[in-house]
Amino acid sequence: MVKKMLLVVAFLGSMSLVKSQQMIDLENLSLPPDSFWNGSDNSGNFVANQIAIFPNSFIDWGGGMTSWSGFAYSNMLDTSIQSYTNQYSCYAGQQVNGSQIFGISYNVSDWNTGQLIPNIVSFSTVIQPSSIMVTNTTYTALTMKNGDAYSKKFGGDTGNDPDWFKLTIIGMLDSNITGTVDFYLADYRFSDNAQDYIVKDWQSIDLTSLGNINKLAFTLSSSDTGAYGINTPTYFCFDNIVYSTSNYIGSLINKTVELYPIPAIDEIHFTTSLSQIKIYNMLGQEFISCNQPCNSINISTLPSGQYILKAKTKDGMIQKIFIKE
Repeated sequence: MVKKMLLVVAFLGSMSLVKSQQMIDLENLSLPPDSFWNGSDNSGNFVANQIAIFPNSFIDWGGGMTSWSGFAYSNMLDTSIQSYTNQYSCYAGQQVNGSQIFGISYNVSDWNTGQLIPNIVSFSTVIQPSSIMVTNTTYTALTMKNGDAYSKKFGGDTGNDPDWFKLTIIGMLDSNITGTVDFYLADYRFSDNAQDYIVKDWQSIDLTSLGNINKLAFTLSSSDTGAYGINTPTYFCFDNIVYSTSNYIGSLINKTVELYPIPAIDEIHFTTSLSQIKIYNMLGQEFISCNQPCNSINISTLPSGQYILKAKTKDGMIQKIFIKE
């Protein structure tokens, strides 16, 4: 019996053995010199390294007017032009370690709520992310540095305003949140203004705390926010997502609890009783809290958008994402 038990333990252990590290570097994509792809072919996405699916939304409004959101890719390296027309340039002025192409994320706001809609990349298998390289776009960086008609100059006229621009990366396994990582693309909160910075060079962000995932969500927040949402241009550049694959069995607790209906309008229901319920928007702001055990909760007061539900079951804590219409 002991021998059989040891064999079972050894088998389960082998199910989570991590394979060698790999990298999503976008080098399977191609571009002419000093150019970009923003979804104008209406393909709706691009696939990198046969594993990562980056969604894109492109709209042709007519009369030469177009718009896009989601993910794009580029090889443009201008660092001097502060203009919307320069939204595809990397502020670092160079690629990562000889790379030829980098990605760009551009978040747009929900028209009804002003909340930024996260951009979500999906993976064709469960991965364990290790790191990602990021920097600012030139348009965003120079707007923070100098200000414009819509966005303030970071630090203000005196340099003392405690401004900041933050990237939040959310790990997801299906609809379950595995963790979050914050990274400041600009930070002017230091008492010594000489320490204030806007990220220029490519920086590596450690993602190991996210664990096993099959999605990464990206959202941005800023101290420069008004009645209609964030004023800072909501772009950043990325490249080289390093990851490992594993034969992941999954979280039994999260898988035994489901939320419905999705999307929800007035109430969200649970397949098992939950307590210590807290509901947050994607920026981590708490909207609803309820400590009593229940099988549903009223969400009619929530603005439309995506939300995170954290709660306690008899087996442990869970995190789920749901959509409120």
